[in-house]
Amino acid sequence: MMDDLESKPVDLLLIAEDPRSKTMLEMARKAAKSSATILINGETGVGKELIARYIHQNSYFSSGPYITVNCAALPENMIESMLFGYEKGAFTGAINAYQGKFEQANNGTLLLDEVTELPLALQAKLLRVLQERKVERLGGKGLININTRIIAATNRDIQQQVVTGNFRSDLYYRLNVIPVYCLPLRNRKQDIIPLTNFFIKKYSIVLGKIPPVLTTRAQEKILNYPWPGNIRELENLIHRTLIMTNDDVIDEIHIELDEYQIEQNNSKGEFDSKMKATEAKVILDVLKESDGRRHVAARKLNISPRTLRYKISKLKLSGIKVP
Repeated sequence: MMDDLESKPVDLLLIAEDPRSKTMLEMARKAAKSSATILINGETGVGKELIARYIHQNSYFSSGPYITVNCAALPENMIESMLFGYEKGAFTGAINAYQGKFEQANNGTLLLDEVTELPLALQAKLLRVLQERKVERLGGKGLININTRIIAATNRDIQQQVVTGNFRSDLYYRLNVIPVYCLPLRNRKQDIIPLTNFFIKKYSIVLGKIPPVLTTRAQEKILNYPWPGNIRELENLIHRTLIMTNDDVIDEIHIELDEYQIEQNNSKGEFDSKMKATEAKVILDVLKESDGRRHVAARKLNISPRTLRYKISKLKLSGIKVP
């Protein structure tokens, strides 16, 4: 049974009972069938890497390697050599030539996790790779052809990063051929209990015990929590709960949640909602006064047209009709 759980971790973890999750998963399935670049966006812990691996496993590149690079974890002076590789003698300590991650992922998939953390200079090099499908090693004298599926992921608001100048707009549009947004767990309520039961089953097997039953009261407590850490936090909670209790049921008393986080989240949620509602009303009013002309509205709001387009896109994603 343990082998069954570990054989297809991606399919098992991509539990999609919530209609919005099903939509996201369907988009990932369609994206997998193309060779286009994909940009996955979502909060920490929502499962962006799982989606990327799912796309790889269901793509034409599935027989090739799957390589991941966390752009935030590498020191800035190492990112370039790790991504693009280097020739022998390219710099002090380059005793042998090294294939960079783009080459290692040839005929497969390369996930650039936390892509917004790339320095601007390397963003330009990445753009060139995406345009030409060729890489040049440090100290190299020629270009190397690659056939690599690129998936980028970030937990930041990448459009805002573009507006502030921290991320190149041309690179954003080159990466964002197929956007996939991973919903936070609090916005996919119908998935929470199925995910909880999956983790109960998984860690019961790991710990060699009979899976306990989740009571209605425990379910209500889990459903009412905001899950700032998303799926990762839920998994850790269930793992910890099963270690700490030997009862044949999991009741609300066994579910130890972060009460401070609940209070903070509730307060912040109320404040954010009021702020967003106020901003939306101002933007919509100005747009109406300007007969929908974006450049006129941007001038009246004293913001750039790019910033206004970004804010309008957010309003549309929220289901608000924009004139």
